Amino acid sequence: REALEDLSLADSLRGRPDAVVLQNLARAQEINGYYSSSDRSYNTAISMTANEVNPFWLRASMVKYQLKDEGGAMDLLRRVENRFPEAPEVRAAYATILWGKGGEDNEESARKKFLQIPDRQRKKYG
Repeated sequence: REALEDLSLADSLRGRPDAVVLQNLARAQEINGYYSSSDRSYNTAISMTANEVNPFWLRASMVKYQLKDEGGAMDLLRRVENRFPEAPEVRAAYATILWGKGGEDNEESARKKFLQIPDRQRKKYG
């Protein structure tokens, strides 16, 4: 909570948007359950870094998923996967979203995506 207050103050004192401050503010908002605020902060940070995919976009994708914006979540996730195709976090996020959609086909795709994570790393997510 204290970090959220500090980052909100930093954002307002800055006077203009700053991508690093905004992505950290978005994470603090996310951790504190302020998903709509987090989504707005992530969106602004992403718009400022749109030419380069960053790992924090994965967090933004999961916030969109939390807000039931599956299309937005998948769009960001695909862009992150294109940049970081082997990242186990990306595969775990994909599996989560696919599983959440329900249905046999999605659940099977989720299992396959999850099993693409190396065994040792998969233990963190299982």
